[in-house]
Amino acid sequence: MAFHSLRSKIFALVVAMLVIVAAFVMLVTRHDVTRTVVRGEQQAVDNVLDLVLRDTEARWGALLADKIDTVRGARRQLMQLGRMVDSVLAGYAEMAARGVVSEGAARGMARNWVNGLQLDDRRYAMLYDAELRVLASGDRRLLDMDIGAVRDFKNRPMARAMYEETRASGYGFAIYRLAQPDAGAETRYAYFGHFPAWDWVIVISDSAQDVLEQFAHRRADMEESLRNALGKLKLAQTGFVFIVGRDGELVIAPPDDQAGLLDRTDAAGVPLRQALQSLPASGTPRQFVVGASEDALWQVDAARFKPLGWVIGAAVPRRDLTAPATRLVNRQALAFGLTLLAALAVAWVMAARMARPLNQLTRYARQLPEQDLTAAPQVPPQVAALPSRHRDETGRLAESFLFMDAKLRENVARLMSETTARQRYESELNIARDIQLGLLPVPLPDDVRGRVSLHAAMLPAKEVGGDLYDYFMLPDGRLCIAIGDVSDKGVPAALFMAVTRTLLRASAEDETDPALLMERVNNRLAENNPNVMFVTLFVAVLDLHSGRLDWANAGHPAPCVVGVDGRVRRLEGRSGPACGVQEGLPYRGMSATLAPGEVLVGYTDGVTEAADGAGQQYGEARLDAVLAQAPREVDALADALLQDVRRFAAGAEQSDDITLIVVRRP
Repeated sequence: MAFHSLRSKIFALVVAMLVIVAAFVMLVTRHDVTRTVVRGEQQAVDNVLDLVLRDTEARWGALLADKIDTVRGARRQLMQLGRMVDSVLAGYAEMAARGVVSEGAARGMARNWVNGLQLDDRRYAMLYDAELRVLASGDRRLLDMDIGAVRDFKNRPMARAMYEETRASGYGFAIYRLAQPDAGAETRYAYFGHFPAWDWVIVISDSAQDVLEQFAHRRADMEESLRNALGKLKLAQTGFVFIVGRDGELVIAPPDDQAGLLDRTDAAGVPLRQALQSLPASGTPRQFVVGASEDALWQVDAARFKPLGWVIGAAVPRRDLTAPATRLVNRQALAFGLTLLAALAVAWVMAARMARPLNQLTRYARQLPEQDLTAAPQVPPQVAALPSRHRDETGRLAESFLFMDAKLRENVARLMSETTARQRYESELNIARDIQLGLLPVPLPDDVRGRVSLHAAMLPAKEVGGDLYDYFMLPDGRLCIAIGDVSDKGVPAALFMAVTRTLLRASAEDETDPALLMERVNNRLAENNPNVMFVTLFVAVLDLHSGRLDWANAGHPAPCVVGVDGRVRRLEGRSGPACGVQEGLPYRGMSATLAPGEVLVGYTDGVTEAADGAGQQYGEARLDAVLAQAPREVDALADALLQDVRRFAAGAEQSDDITLIVVRRP
């Protein structure tokens, strides 16, 4: 007999299986069969217990990871708000330092501003001094309160500890419970930042109740999910899985007909509930046998899940473990004798009937790649009738083929639709990027390039970015340059950047003083700014003949000046806070001289805060070292700096926009 067809192979397989099974029954004793089957059932129970432990561990780990991500995201928001408040306070302190207002008035203005700062229902800003007394607070109930007695979750005096920590490191975080005069104690977490000008501590505090409630809700969801999944799980025939909580309460209870299982005793008279408490915290499974008689014995495999303090148990009656072996031995003698006679007679006919629809499906499957999957399906009638004619695996296989055909056509249509939509979206982003790049300034005229060398570069972290740079000639023949960084990324930041650049150019038509230019830009940006976006900005005006450089800095990283000898210095000084935070703020102008051969390098924090794979930042020290050794040609210097940033990042994803503007006097 040739074994080239499925029919012959099926027939030969049936015969071989029957002969082998009959020989096995004759050779294997009842004891061996029982032992093997019981071992298999026991292994299945062990596997189920191990899978339940692993599933519980995975669910708990995912729950903890989600909680950590939520807390980290909230901390980043608090830090951003803290830096914004620090920038505004610095503006008030600068006004006092320049004599615009007295220091007492400036402090009062700052406190009033913090008192009126509205964040959301549970979040507020607060200021306290070295005496640990609240000076200002968005929550008026805390005004003038002495918070020296408040202790954080490390049991430290929170206010004093964070005062010392922020003076040393600049900022810190703490979790604490605060008892308010007209409310109960509330768990909160906060960002702390030191304001050295007045020796104040800035606090951005938020309630931790949302995080705690969210964690409790998700834990309840996890328990409910486990309860739904394990409540339907059957071990052997009537076995089940149960979970006992840390306090002895049942997380997943046994079925109603086995509600008293935990109160049954073992051979030594110890109740199962008590025996489960002796499980080691390491999670090593142990086995218990409880019951009053041999026929009523239950085998319980249990292990402790330490993170939750749960005891997870798998209970199976002993009779369920031996029943399959008993039935197997009793049935095999009769079943194999009858089967051997009947199967040999019908195996050939059945094999032929099984192979016929499979051959039809084979031909149908081979024709699928040649069809147009975007058109309606063309199913042969004999294939379409297979699911109704065959109620077995063949019919289900045919139904799966038809379902596969329909889903394949549906997926192809959806894929084409999604591809078209994605291409349209990518096209719109590319157009937005082209528009943004089109807003960048054109090269300087030839007569100007003979008196100054200038090169600029911008590398957005996304398709469009929030950094900006600009340069243009003023009516009096001086060169105006600007560089800035919007507080967000993506399309909103790009729009804010475009507005800032437009305001800067429009204001420069009749005003050439950088500080006054900055005041105009700040006032216009702050007029209608519901999202509290802001931009750090450096604006300078260079006299191409004398080298005099008038400039103003609104919270932007201090630009570098590279001398002819390679020494690097910075244009230190702050004219005022970032633009767009609050209108009506004055900005102080400053000046310097750019000698022949010296290079002015402006950059955004995307350079110094570029991170490698380990999270280490590029930093100002490395920036200074690169600038000291870089070529003096503006384009070569910019390329050298960008290449060094890329080498430092070593393939790590760019987290912020990078922008440079380099100016050199010949």
